[in-house]
Amino acid sequence: MKQNNTYKIKDILLVIGLFLVVFVIGADSFIISPLLPAIEKDYVITTAQAALSVTIYALCYAVGSPFFGPLGDRFNKRKLLIVGLLVFLVGSLVCAQATNIVVFYIGRAVAGIGAAVTMPNIWATVGGYFTDKKLNTVMGITMSALSLSIAVGVPMGTLLSQLSNWHMAFWGSILLTLLAFVVLLLVVPNLTGNQKELKYLASFQTLIKSKKALLSLSVNLVWMFGFYLIYTFLGTFLNQNFHFNTAQTGNIFIAYGLSNFIASFCGGQLLSKIGAMKDVILNGFLSIIFILGLVISQNHLWGIIIFLILLALAQGLGVTALTTYIVGVVPDKRSTVMSFNSSFLYLGLTFGSLIGAILYSKVGFTGLGIISAMALGVAIYQTMRLKR
Repeated sequence: MKQNNTYKIKDILLVIGLFLVVFVIGADSFIISPLLPAIEKDYVITTAQAALSVTIYALCYAVGSPFFGPLGDRFNKRKLLIVGLLVFLVGSLVCAQATNIVVFYIGRAVAGIGAAVTMPNIWATVGGYFTDKKLNTVMGITMSALSLSIAVGVPMGTLLSQLSNWHMAFWGSILLTLLAFVVLLLVVPNLTGNQKELKYLASFQTLIKSKKALLSLSVNLVWMFGFYLIYTFLGTFLNQNFHFNTAQTGNIFIAYGLSNFIASFCGGQLLSKIGAMKDVILNGFLSIIFILGLVISQNHLWGIIIFLILLALAQGLGVTALTTYIVGVVPDKRSTVMSFNSSFLYLGLTFGSLIGAILYSKVGFTGLGIISAMALGVAIYQTMRLKR
């Protein structure tokens, strides 16, 4: 980050722009969970069929990211962000007007591809523009937009759905995407890639040869699988166990989102003090404890809210630390590395939502919670190996 006043203003505007883009895509990603019961009812489908919309979005994101990631190491990241956001906008438009579940699936797929182009280049832009402690701080602030999207974007979407129907949540997302697009055009600088030619194989080989990169990416995969295994079905559980409507379910997500936002926003300070790996290990252990707390207190609403808030704090701190570590593993291939990071993250989401949909009717919230805790235990073990 530059040290004169002019550049400080530009840097602040850049962070605001990136924050807004992450917020918009995050809101669209997370809003599905509280809307699942309404989607089931509207299309007259099962929970598993409704949850498939989460899986399709995540799968398109996960498969698309490795193909789009190396583009950022070769071409202008600003232009890629613009293209990605436009594709994402088209997907949201399809979802907003979908009259049947198949069209809705298609919209989620297109939105997933748009997110796959956009998000890796967001993290690569942060990693390429900021350094040292400022990188830790800015990464935490930017990632906190995902949390704020849960705290503000998701309840906003559920409120809109209550006023009319769940389609209104996507119309709200479209308006925010247009706003983010305008800001993006104004504040994001031209950051050209450091490669003269686009060589997918060479970029992938560099990543494969880095044991640290592969192991840290696998931590992200298992971590996200464990988390989304239980998070995806939180809205369904609240609806079934407490007979909550969409708006009431959205209010629970406010508590989670605000807590996660605070942890992510301030996570850079803790990260600078204790280091990334210790941060991940500590908050991984705490996440296990809090997930088991959710299981134990599942019939008591206040117990669920308390443990959900604690889980949000641990997740915000842990995931920020992990992402900050990964962005610096292979500095000259940041876009490629972060595209695989996004891919592994959404593969975790894909497997979590898919396997959760299969198991939920069989093992219930308790079973999903236990499996989730076990997965995070594996992620902690992998992190300890990485630390050594």
